[in-house]
Amino acid sequence: MYDRKVQKTGGSTYFVTLPKAWAESVGIKPGAIVSLMPNDSGALLLVPDSLSRVNRCVIKLEDWEFDRFQREIISRYIVGYDIIEIRRDRIRPEQRRMMREIAQGLVGLEIFDETQEAVLLQAMVNVRDFPVERTLSRIFDITHAMLTDAVAAFCTHDEELARDVLERDGDIDRLVLLVARQFSLLLRDLLLEEDVGLSRIEFLHYHTVADQLERVADHAGKISQATLALNEPVQSAAAKEIEQRARDAISVLGQAVQAFENRKMDLANRVLQEKEHAEQLFRVTRKTASEKQPEAAPSISIVIDSLLRIREYAFNIAESALDAPTTGNLQTNRG
Repeated sequence: MYDRKVQKTGGSTYFVTLPKAWAESVGIKPGAIVSLMPNDSGALLLVPDSLSRVNRCVIKLEDWEFDRFQREIISRYIVGYDIIEIRRDRIRPEQRRMMREIAQGLVGLEIFDETQEAVLLQAMVNVRDFPVERTLSRIFDITHAMLTDAVAAFCTHDEELARDVLERDGDIDRLVLLVARQFSLLLRDLLLEEDVGLSRIEFLHYHTVADQLERVADHAGKISQATLALNEPVQSAAAKEIEQRARDAISVLGQAVQAFENRKMDLANRVLQEKEHAEQLFRVTRKTASEKQPEAAPSISIVIDSLLRIREYAFNIAESALDAPTTGNLQTNRG
């Protein structure tokens, strides 16, 4: 931290000097333009124009398996780098294929240039082109469809539908990673708040809800995997019990998301009242279904546990719905 004394010139203008070492390190010279952005906390952020031109990183490629390679690229994507340069003395064809597959799984990441020794990945996505409100709505729509289909596949032992649900999980991952990238960029560059139309604290709630919905989608995948593990369809009585519990969980989830998107605090509070006696109802369902068809008990238990967890994620979203208006009021009061 640098301390500077505020001085006055011309009878009405306040000024402070910039630390020379810092100014030179970020490319500020006499006559350079800097941006000054007031923060909600009352602080003033100084942003050199030169910072927007150095948003790139280099990955030194090694003999990694796909998962490790994917983690290396995704971590840079989420942090917010516009250019990801991958270098090696000679990049092998199979490594280039992995790069293309990984890039296809990330919104807006394209191969910009490549040679024998280097590949440039460029993030072409603009935060203004993907409003987080719209992205979150899309995440919920996909998640809702996945969950509904996963339960239907389990109750009817539809293996084709179960596999289709599992394939859709990648769509959720791409959108959630996009939200994570936008949030990281917002933390790094407060000037983006104007483009996004939300403060960092407000965006945090959207990031949190997107993360909860991703977990719901993961449980839709677990239910689908439980379907594939069945040797025969579940009996109709057990299926009806599961369908009833699923309708309840899906309804709670939908109400929680609606409460968050529309800032309906009364609805959020009604959702949270559903916490009472939930586990007891699901425990009865698990016991009844398992007794009627013990050979399917492991799969049934997985489904019931997933539906319980989905309700918990819905309650977390309802909590965010309550917190978000409070955060907005805080921003207004500070303004």
